[in-house]
Formats: sequence, C-alpha cells, structure tokens
Amino acid sequence: MPRSRTPQRARRTFQPALEVEALETPTRQRSGRRALREVREHRAWATRHKPSAVPARAQRKSSRRPWFQGMLMVLVAGLVGTAALPAYASSDATPENGDVRVALAVQTLTSGSANATVPSATREDYSVVQSSVALDSTQTGYVSSTVQTLAAKLMGAVAAGRLVGYTPNHIPEIQYLAEGKVVPNCGIDYRVLQSIDVALNTFGSVGVSDINRRCTGQILGAGAASAHYADGGGHAVDFYLLDGRALTGGDAQSIKLIRALDPIVPSGAGLGQIGCRASMSLQNFAPFADTCNHLHIDFANAKGAALKE
Repeated sequence: MPRSRTPQRARRTFQPALEVEALETPTRQRSGRRALREVREHRAWATRHKPSAVPARAQRKSSRRPWFQGMLMVLVAGLVGTAALPAYASSDATPENGDVRVALAVQTLTSGSANATVPSATREDYSVVQSSVALDSTQTGYVSSTVQTLAAKLMGAVAAGRLVGYTPNHIPEIQYLAEGKVVPNCGIDYRVLQSIDVALNTFGSVGVSDINRRCTGQILGAGAASAHYADGGGHAVDFYLLDGRALTGGDAQSIKLIRALDPIVPSGAGLGQIGCRASMSLQNFAPFADTCNHLHIDFANAKGAALKE
C-alpha cells in the first residue's frame, strides 16, 4: 500500500527546526532534493505571510526625528524670544530713596548715535558723561554709585588725617554720601567732591571750612544767594588749609590749587578772592570778589556736569 504523504500546505506550518529534523530522519525516506525544496517552499511562504517590517535604515531615521524636531523647536523659540526683547535695557533695582531709572534717563550718550554706549564715571581722571542731575545729590532723592564711591574715597582721607573740617564741621555731609544716605539739605555737588579730591592729590593735607550751609544752618556772606546755600546748597567749597598752611586766596598754596583746577573745571566755574592776588590768566574760572581768609570754588554757573579729563 502506497505510503501516505503529508499535504504540502500542512507541511508549511512546520518550524524550520522540525524541517531540518525531517531531513535528518531516515524513517521519512525523503530524498535530499525533495526535502530541500520543501524547506525552501516553507521559507517562501513564511516570508510572504510575515508582518511587514520597517527597514533598519528607516528605523534609524525615525529614531532621529524626535531629537531633530526638539532641537528645531528650541531654535525657533529662541528666535521668537529674541525678537520679542525690547530695544532698551532697564534695571529693576531701586535705590533706597529714589528710582535708578531717573539716573538712566538723564545719562548723556557719547555721540549722536542711538546705539552709543554710555561709559561709567571714573574718579582718577575726573571724567564722566552723566548729567549734573544724575550726579547732584542736592537735586535728587538718591545717591548715585558714582557719588558714593568718590565720597567713600574722601572719607578714607579723613580717616588718615589728611582731610579735616572746621567749625561748624561739614565733613559729615561727605560721610552721608559715602554711606549712601540721603539727608535733606545736606547734599553735595559732585564737582565739589571732585575738587576736594584734586586738592588731596595735589597736597599732603587739606582743610575744608564750608560746603552746604543748609546742612549746618549757616547764612553768611551772600546769604541765600550763595552757592553754599542756593538750589539745595552744597554747590561750593571753601578751602582754609593746604599742607597745614592758612590760605588767603592769593598765597602760593592757593595759586597752586587754582592752577591745578583751572584746566579741568567746567567753563564758568566760580573762583573767589579776585582782589586777594595778582592778576592771573585763567582758562575756565570766572573770578569774583571774596574775603581773603580762604579759597572759594563754586559751580553755580558752571556749564559741565563734572571736571574734565
């Protein structure tokens, strides 16, 4: 009786391992060629019925897409954020007794360009570009960092015994500014502070007898019209000692300080004691009559915000 054969369709469901085993089983008595053909047919059938697979290359590309899309979104967000920034910068910091934006608003650009940079003030060369409103502690409700820094430097000279006051003492007015304090009627014109600094750079010791008369309650000489008193006071300084020597406004020490200041003070700065010395050629000072027991410097009518470089 002929041996029954397993239908070809049924054989296709066998696993490859079973088919190999069938090839190696003598009881099946299949020829090697026929068994090999059946294996190939099974593999072809399995390939046709296998679920479609994404090629490996496509899978790699697909795995890259989330990363690429994330980076693209970050770049787009950055561009949008940059475009949304305002064309100006401002500070949220507010001084103890005023708004720093006032100081920013009154700064003067170094050129006519809208993109010009405003450099900071420097003490050593006495050059600033801020307006007198920003630097004048007698006119504002806060002490700018520039003023505070210079006042602190002067207080260092006080501590060293190189800068002394008189009676009534005006040194506390400098100390208030060094501490960043706004004390009503005790402000000092920044150019006055700079003049004292120049004197300290020129002489070993300096004596100051008058600054802001409103702070000490003085009404002398020119009264309320004096630069010591008018417009908040503190727009003038009286030197009475230089290197320990009393001044007349016409002595050698006074002349030395006048010559040191004249090239760098703003045009129109006041200079007292015109009748206490011989005539001298001046570049920026505007001399006027005053008593011969000190040297008076004021900035009531000066045309610049600070001493020149």
